[in-house]
Amino acid sequence: MFNKQKGRSVGNRATYKTTTHKYFNPVASRLKALIVYLAVWGMINPSLATWLIQRGGLKDA
Repeated sequence: MFNKQKGRSVGNRATYKTTTHKYFNPVASRLKALIVYLAVWGMINPSLATWLIQRGGLKDA
């Protein structure tokens, strides 16, 4: 999320926050990297890793 330097057009009030998921992306990318690491080293089945990534919403992480 980027910090906007300008306020809203009415008065001097601050801008609204654009998202409530502030820390989702770093956690999701680390989780996806962990799943891929486990699959590469044979600790979990690759098809299970693919299923976890697709069903867990980690495709774009």
